[in-house]
Amino acid sequence: MNNYKKHLPLLLTGVLACGSVSAAEVEPVTLKFAEWLPTTSFAIEYGANPFMEKVAELSDGQIQFDFYPAEQLGRGSESLTLLQTGVADIANVSPAYIPEKLPLSGVVELPEIVKNSCSAADSFYEMAQPGGAIYEAEFKRHHIRPLWVGNMGRYRILTNNSDISSLDDLNGLRMRTAGGPMTLTADALGSSPVTMQASDVLTSLSRGTLDGVYYPLRGILDYGLAPALDQLIPNFFVASFGLTYSISDRVWERLSQQQQDILVEAGRYAMQTYCDYVDNSEPEIIQTLEEEYGIAQVPLSDSDLEQAHANLEGVYDRWAEPLKARGLPTQEVIEGMQ
Repeated sequence: MNNYKKHLPLLLTGVLACGSVSAAEVEPVTLKFAEWLPTTSFAIEYGANPFMEKVAELSDGQIQFDFYPAEQLGRGSESLTLLQTGVADIANVSPAYIPEKLPLSGVVELPEIVKNSCSAADSFYEMAQPGGAIYEAEFKRHHIRPLWVGNMGRYRILTNNSDISSLDDLNGLRMRTAGGPMTLTADALGSSPVTMQASDVLTSLSRGTLDGVYYPLRGILDYGLAPALDQLIPNFFVASFGLTYSISDRVWERLSQQQQDILVEAGRYAMQTYCDYVDNSEPEIIQTLEEEYGIAQVPLSDSDLEQAHANLEGVYDRWAEPLKARGLPTQEVIEGMQ
């Protein structure tokens, strides 16, 4: 992990910096932390684990966690419910899995809106805090608040037993998406979107009920998908996937100011550690996929790239119009991300 760590920018330095909390003053508490991702996930290695470690450091071990990864408490689509029912205190709530509950937060899934993981995370975080457009429209009414946010970087197109040497070759292919705006992207590119959670993808690829995936590169390794794929488009990015590590208001409001400050500080630390990894790891992962698993890189031609961008021009409007009709501030959020 140290290879990818950087010093935190001054804007992300501690909430505690202006008045450091003595560990002796921190009241002990144990928080139940639900994570649907597997323990091999880079989001745990570079996000959840650094968060818990930083909390332990800042609280001198007074704040502890019961950590439940790999869907032990529930699937990704159930994370919000886990917080609302008290099954979990903190959980990885991913908007793509519950677009009916967090539609505006799906902005990170729009094509090519995430060009850099850290800048996208910073922009989303600002809007997802109290007073921000996304918080006021969505998180507030669900009685949760993000401690930190992230994204899985730029999604690529990978296929199995399908020649994708041109954009036309995507026509009709059954491609996994996480749902939300990514489904609109898949449709605009001519493929047939199949929405499913990450834990179901390998089985579907192995059975031939999927022809390929829209997926983050490191996620291919984390979920063991590489043996079931053979081609990768390296020069075209289709979307991203948002992660919001959130705490329920029920728990937040019973914490002391010192405890809250520590969780915020640790969250911003983990957000930086995680996005640094995402932004710096792609070349190494592509090399691993090619050299160790034989996944061939098949770039799109310049003319195909131009056509793909043209096909995606309408996705933003298709996503925004029905939400705007519901009174949601779609334009403000898009501009905030851009």
